[in-house]
Amino acid sequence: MKTAKRVIDISGDGPNNQGAAVTSARDAAVGKGIVVNGLPLMTSGGFGSAFDIPRLDLYYADCVIGGPGSFVVPVNGWEQFPEAVRRKLVLELADAASVPLERPWLLRVQERPRSDCLIGEKRWRDRGWTGFPQ
Repeated sequence: MKTAKRVIDISGDGPNNQGAAVTSARDAAVGKGIVVNGLPLMTSGGFGSAFDIPRLDLYYADCVIGGPGSFVVPVNGWEQFPEAVRRKLVLELADAASVPLERPWLLRVQERPRSDCLIGEKRWRDRGWTGFPQ
């Protein structure tokens, strides 16, 4: 009997802005055999832009997701949200490791980060807010 894969789904409209460093949380989950998938919401019209970063999809791919077959499905506009959630669920149920990489809406983790994985924590610190270790 095959054991079910444990998955954490992360969605959000900016980098980490509370708690432990995002890479530490990801690494702890992956170390326990949990796959972390991402749904970055790269939309406009939010309540604030203090944590907006360009290419949130790359930040998610580099810093948030992890584990065998992990992936990111970017959302560039709210009209894409229902389809993106459906795709993400189908991929998880079908085991994303078997999906071809040439899908334009799917990003997989890279060997070398293209993003500053602590950008949210640094912005939090630079604004004088507390909550992150120095």
